[in-house]
Amino acid sequence: MAGARVTFTVTAGGGSVTGASATTNTEGIATVGSWTLGPSSGTNTLTATAGNLPAVTFTANGADPCIPAAVHTLGTTTNGELTKSDCAYSDGSFVDFYRVTLTAAGTYVFNQTSTTFNTFLLLYDASANPLGVNDDFGAGSDSRIKAILPAGNYVVAANSLDANITGRYTLTSSAGAAGTVTNCETVFLARGSASTESLETTDCPRNGFYEDRYFIYLTGGQLTTVSMSSASIDSYIAVYTLNQDGTKTLLAQNDDKDGTTKDAQLVFTPPSTGFYQIATTSGGAGATGAYSFTVQ
Repeated sequence: MAGARVTFTVTAGGGSVTGASATTNTEGIATVGSWTLGPSSGTNTLTATAGNLPAVTFTANGADPCIPAAVHTLGTTTNGELTKSDCAYSDGSFVDFYRVTLTAAGTYVFNQTSTTFNTFLLLYDASANPLGVNDDFGAGSDSRIKAILPAGNYVVAANSLDANITGRYTLTSSAGAAGTVTNCETVFLARGSASTESLETTDCPRNGFYEDRYFIYLTGGQLTTVSMSSASIDSYIAVYTLNQDGTKTLLAQNDDKDGTTKDAQLVFTPPSTGFYQIATTSGGAGATGAYSFTVQ
């Protein structure tokens, strides 16, 4: 029936409508202007009434896009798309969150690629503390995070460098072998990280010394212990604060943890919450060789 007056009313979920009052067309159809779901996850209902006719109820389930729900399985490929309905960071960029479960401690690599936008990749622990971040890996605009992590639950965030960007992307991941930190690459750590690595002549140079450089997000005031041991080199640990201008400042260092060993152990309290750099090196210039380290 044409010309009938229909009223649309939100009855659950706390959403809203535009064009709540509509008139049926020649086919007897009335259309609401738009229906915006409520801010909380769960069931939303919209009721249409016309005169004395029985009400018609429409149901939709809403979900908060900022709560990680999708799963990325290690070793697989996930094809995703940034859209305007995704969660948005404060800078206006859209982001998709993926839950990742690591069943064993180890070295892991996460990659985000796209042919349509400049990717930006982030890694969080289960409590939403940042663990790693990368804009461009190599000469391109794709992103890569390499991290030495304990077993547990994590969240990978596929993002764009620029605000208000939409487009398709691909997310991949893999598990690597220990001892693969090479060529002065950026590697992230978390509390509980442990690995056996090696100082090599291709590692980061520092005044005739070679060192591996790791980045870790620490909570200010929380006691932190870094231990390093080796049968072939004189272990040496240094921790730096990272400055906004791109420089770094030495916070603490240790050569021998006591007079009976060449192993190093550094116990320190970070003055503020943020990323710090841990450098594992040797007390002897030009020294190379295998070592093990832990962060607690």
